Amino acid sequence: MNVREFYEATGGDYEDVKKRFLTDARISKFALMFLRDTSMEELRAAMEMEDCEKAFQAAHTLKGVCLNLGFSGLLKPVDVITELLRAGAFEQAEPVMASVEEMYKAVSDRLHEL
Repeated sequence: MNVREFYEATGGDYEDVKKRFLTDARISKFALMFLRDTSMEELRAAMEMEDCEKAFQAAHTLKGVCLNLGFSGLLKPVDVITELLRAGAFEQAEPVMASVEEMYKAVSDRLHEL
């Protein structure tokens, strides 16, 4: 799978990220760093502990990573959960976590194919 195919498969914004990173090699290098990012694990742990503040911080961090890397497909549910947690609506955020998990897995699985 090439970089463009990765972005197409995950609902990402290849053209936008190409403007910032200029080459597919640089996009790939930074996209693969996503696999080492710990914000998703932190979000999972905070949601499990029902810690709205820590969950918000982790979701907000993950949202920034998604924005920087052009992971638009993952950004959509992460943005929703971030705003719910920002508002302190933990109970409403819990069901959104399934969408975050699903898209996170899709992005991670596809990154392993790069």
